[in-house]
Amino acid sequence: MDIAVRAHLCGWKFVYLNDVKCYCELPESYEAYKKQQYRWHSGPMQLFRLCFLDILHSKVNKAKKADLIFLFFLLRKLILPFYSFTLFCIILPLTIFLPEAELPAWVVCYVPGIMSVLNILPAPRSFPFIDPYLLFENTMSVTKFNAMISGLFRLGNSYEWIVTKKLGRSSEADLVAFENESDSSVTETTSFLRSSSDSGLEELSKLEVTSRRSVKTKRNRLYRMELTLAFTLLSAAGRSLLSAQGIHFYFLLFQGISFLVVGLDLIGEQVS
Repeated sequence: MDIAVRAHLCGWKFVYLNDVKCYCELPESYEAYKKQQYRWHSGPMQLFRLCFLDILHSKVNKAKKADLIFLFFLLRKLILPFYSFTLFCIILPLTIFLPEAELPAWVVCYVPGIMSVLNILPAPRSFPFIDPYLLFENTMSVTKFNAMISGLFRLGNSYEWIVTKKLGRSSEADLVAFENESDSSVTETTSFLRSSSDSGLEELSKLEVTSRRSVKTKRNRLYRMELTLAFTLLSAAGRSLLSAQGIHFYFLLFQGISFLVVGLDLIGEQVS
C-alpha cells in the first residue's frame, strides 16, 4: 500500500483489470482472521500519518488529493469503523436505558443502509448476504476501531508483524513437528513388527495410549470485549421489548447474538 500511494502521488496511472481472477487463501480460524484485520486497519492509519504531508505537497490535482485523503483513508479506514462501533455498540444500547434519549430513524436505518449498499455495490452477487454481512461487520468494528486508534497514535502492538496462518497451509514448524512424529512412528512400528504376537499386542496398546495423549483438543477462546458487548446488547434488546420498540429489539437481538457467537469463538473452522 505504501508503494501504491507514493506511486500515485508521483503521477503514475493504474489500470484495473476486472477479468483477472485470483484465488484467495482464507485464515484458518477466527483468531487468525482477527489478527489479519487488525493489521490491515492499523497499517493504513500508520501510512496516513506518515504520508499526510506528502499528499498535501504532492503535484497531483486537488480532486485526487481529496479522494485519497477523505474517501480512501478517512471514510473507509477511519469514519466507517468509528461510526459502526460508537453508534451500534455504544450509543444505540444506551438510548434504550435512557428514555429521554431518542435517535431518529435516519440515524438507525437510512444511513447504515445506504453505507452498506454502497459497500456491496462492487459485488452484487453478495447482496443476498447483506444481513449477516452487516452483523459481522458491526462485530468486527470493535477490532477495527482498536486497530485504527493503535495505528494512528502508535499505541500497543501497532508495529507488530504477524503472518496470518492460512487455511490448509502448514508452517515450517508444523512440517518439522510432523516429520519428527512420522520418524518416531516408523521406528515404533518397525520395532513392533519384529516382536512376537503377545508382545506386539502390548506394544500396540502402548502406541494407542501414547497417540491419545499426544492429541490435544483445541479449546475455544473467550473474547471478553465481545462477550461484554453481547451482554449489553442482549440486555438492551430485552429492555426494548418491554418498552415496545420493535425496530430496536430485532437489531439489538441479532447483533447481540452475533457478538455472543464471536465472543465464544464459535465462528470459523479450526484446522489442526
